[in-house]
Amino acid sequence: MTGGTVLAVELACAELAGAAPTETVRVRIGPKTAVYRVRLADGRCVVVKLFAADVSHSAADEARLLAVVGEAGRVRVPAVIGHGPVPGLTICALITSDAGANTLRDAVRAGQMPRPAALLRLALLMAAFHTIEAPAGVRLAPGIGQQVGALATHCPRQLFVRLAPALEVIAGGARRERLVWCHGDLHLENVICEADRRLVVGASGEPHLPEYVVDFEAATVEVPEYDLAQTLVTCDALEPSDRVFMAAAYGRPVDTPLLDAYVAFQAVRGWTYAAHRERRDRDAWAARLRLALPPQPGRTVL
Repeated sequence: MTGGTVLAVELACAELAGAAPTETVRVRIGPKTAVYRVRLADGRCVVVKLFAADVSHSAADEARLLAVVGEAGRVRVPAVIGHGPVPGLTICALITSDAGANTLRDAVRAGQMPRPAALLRLALLMAAFHTIEAPAGVRLAPGIGQQVGALATHCPRQLFVRLAPALEVIAGGARRERLVWCHGDLHLENVICEADRRLVVGASGEPHLPEYVVDFEAATVEVPEYDLAQTLVTCDALEPSDRVFMAAAYGRPVDTPLLDAYVAFQAVRGWTYAAHRERRDRDAWAARLRLALPPQPGRTVL
């Protein structure tokens, strides 16, 4: 998403939050979305997320998902302030409260939290999220079947063929009774840290972690190993010890062969769309792919 985004933020704030921005800081910008932290004229600090017109996951979709998670009271999410079309433009916007700028990745880089502790937080947050019932009537990201079909179209054939053994394991592990609502992209930059990391009590009366979880564009319904694998891949936690640690920290039964198969799938999927198609983070994704899908003797993965 490029061009005119600052104007879009100004229009969105006026329309959906009822106040003009006095300070705007870009957090990130991608092909279909852009995120800004904004201070409004009335003193409120908010986050504005812009969505391109042709996205499958809209501002309204994300607002509904945030509302469901917030009402469940097991995982903290920013409060929705407003969402809807941006006047005069072909994009829509979601405005939420600002949960802060310090992510788990920031905390690790600054030495405020050891990496294993950050991975533990992710596993605990995921376990809590998986206890929330998936919302009925709210659009979710495609499930594994549709994802495999799309991947077959975009992934280089020689690499997709090498994924076949993992796909066979995944097909055999598709048990309806084990399906949970998956975040789909729970990594270190999608968790916002609180300065006070003690447990807090939510609306349900149950204690939960103080961190906020954001970005629900990839939320879907799948087996837990699907979510765990995506976190392992995107957090570069692909060594055997990392897999064992995350599975143990998750605290619920995990099918190890199925987890390994999903790790291979998520690594190939990420490399295909990020490195191969969008030409971004190519070294990082190539390294992940090598760890998740070791090359055959005498051959390279890429």
